[in-house]
Amino acid sequence: MNLTDKPLAAPGLISYRCKGRFGWVMIGAKDREDALKEARRSSDFVKTETLEVWDGEKYRYPPNH
Repeated sequence: MNLTDKPLAAPGLISYRCKGRFGWVMIGAKDREDALKEARRSSDFVKTETLEVWDGEKYRYPPNH
């Protein structure tokens, strides 16, 4: 499993990832809006439709459809 396929958020936060210009931006955030705000701090290429949230039951980031 690649590092970008794992949850990386600190305890108490939710793991998100968002596709940036050069790859995945890994995020620990309180909610979806917070995750997008944090992703935009790292990349000017962030799109809402590429934001994915960790699914702890399936142990993966399911595509955001």
